[in-house]
Amino acid sequence: MSYRVDTPNPNRGFPQYCAYCGGTDLFPDEETDFAWACQECRRVFSVMFHGRNDPANRPAPAPSTAEALAASLEHHGHTPGVRIP
Repeated sequence: MSYRVDTPNPNRGFPQYCAYCGGTDLFPDEETDFAWACQECRRVFSVMFHGRNDPANRPAPAPSTAEALAASLEHHGHTPGVRIP
């Protein structure tokens, strides 16, 4: 698995729940750009989200069912009698 090359953005993708108690009363903390303070359990934790950018190489789009069936029949030496749209 490869992670992003650039540094994570602290303003994007914030946690919804506390990593310790599951509380939802979270506020940014001044410890680091990625630190969050839970007001319910009074703990501070850091969260960095990786892999949120587009991949460098996108896979080719998958063929439709009709295209895959026609390619499979042709590969095995069959010719389809009816053309599937």
